[in-house]
Amino acid sequence: MKTSPTRVYTWIASIGLLLQGGSTLAALLIPAVDRALPGLLQETQMVVSHSILHLATGLAGLATLRFGGQRGAWWFALGFGSFYVALAVAGGFSGQPLGLGLKAFDHPFHAALGAAGLLAAAIETLWTRKGRRSHA
Repeated sequence: MKTSPTRVYTWIASIGLLLQGGSTLAALLIPAVDRALPGLLQETQMVVSHSILHLATGLAGLATLRFGGQRGAWWFALGFGSFYVALAVAGGFSGQPLGLGLKAFDHPFHAALGAAGLLAAAIETLWTRKGRRSHA
């Protein structure tokens, strides 16, 4: 299958989310992991619900890549990108943790990762439309 912006985005986002969510959840639930990586929770200040959200969305992204085809990757980039931008805006404006233990440093990260997904979906849409016109 051809490499596309949304497939690349979905791979990078999914692997990153799984690594981050898995490592912080392990540190939160297993004291030996927290002792072995003391800076992990100090830096991220993650809570269980936020780690689980990262794991779930990372798994959803990988499932999309496996079973959703190219269209699934486009929908993941658009949907996850929109969700993360909305999360950044809601958290930034409300100042509330939104049940995820969000901190001020989370909002720019969420905005950037969400915007990257929206950009990947937009680029792919433009490439697809341009390809259709050149074959007409």
